[in-house]
Amino acid sequence: MTINPIGATSSAAKPQFTGAVDKVLGSKAFEKVAEFAGKNSATFNAASSLVMAGVLRPAAIMALPAKNENDQKNKGNAAAHAIASAVIGFAITSVVMKPISKGLGKVMGDTEKYLPKLHEKMKSNPAFEKNVNKVLSFGPDIILAVPRALLTSKLSGVINKALFGKKKGAEKAAPQAAPQQAPAAQVAQRPVLDNFKGGTK
Repeated sequence: MTINPIGATSSAAKPQFTGAVDKVLGSKAFEKVAEFAGKNSATFNAASSLVMAGVLRPAAIMALPAKNENDQKNKGNAAAHAIASAVIGFAITSVVMKPISKGLGKVMGDTEKYLPKLHEKMKSNPAFEKNVNKVLSFGPDIILAVPRALLTSKLSGVINKALFGKKKGAEKAAPQAAPQQAPAAQVAQRPVLDNFKGGTK
């Protein structure tokens, strides 16, 4: 029997998942993902948010128990909104924000060439330069806030209808049966009723 020194652990005592984690982190696929994340941090963050908010969050919402049909409907609405928000956020970040951020980065990287007056003002006032950079970092998000909300609302309805059941339209009321009319022979032969109404004798 081999006795290990105090504080030392044998290879058999190591958690079994350690080898799997090392294998994943050492794979070429993970290396490519890490390289992509380093070069495209905004797109990688958007993709991560897409997975978490567009897949994991709706799954968690739909896994919650529903007490009644109204709760089930609310769950569908919340899950659809989460998916729509994640999809629109990823699309805006990767398609719209990326070229805007690239253009702003190019301009702000050489303000002396593209914005000489602003360059002189920022050069003389570091606090102003800091504020300008802060406004530019939030500017695109502020401009796209309203279109993003409208697109999310529209897409949410489409997803809710496609994934969580079509909304049932108002059921058509069954046509009321027409009052039955007495046969023509019975209508013609009503001597007692005609006498009571003062008809011809």
